[in-house]
Amino acid sequence: MDFRDAYWRAVRELDTVRLLQWERYNLTLPQLRIIFQLQRTPGMTTGQLSRTMGITVSTTSGLVAKLVDAGLVLRGQGAEDRRQIPLGLTDAGRAQAGELAGFAQPFVDRLAVALGDDLERVTAALVRLAEAAADIRQDGTPDENGAGESCP
Repeated sequence: MDFRDAYWRAVRELDTVRLLQWERYNLTLPQLRIIFQLQRTPGMTTGQLSRTMGITVSTTSGLVAKLVDAGLVLRGQGAEDRRQIPLGLTDAGRAQAGELAGFAQPFVDRLAVALGDDLERVTAALVRLAEAAADIRQDGTPDENGAGESCP
């Protein structure tokens, strides 16, 4: 098996658990990205979220509006311009982010046990893979580096 095949096989197998949980909450990936970003950095504005996520302000604003309507995100007090109002998670949003983040933990724990003696070697390889991916992302957009190819 070559690297590309192994990579996509691992992605499919590992993402299945996470994707099923996300579907349970009827959230899109961009909505989840906003929830997790606000969990890491409360008080971000729509403009800051837009820049961090690499999407337009209007798209970000629409996603935030849906999350506000769902009771997961709240708009703070601030300027009249919605792009400048600090955003945060509601109690329900924080609870959901925590549940989503913790859902896969038992799976990851079982996976670590299943790797047995290979755990340290696999961990080192995953760290190196993440570092290489971060380096490539910093060098340019994913499409410029071939990451825009569809998965098999």
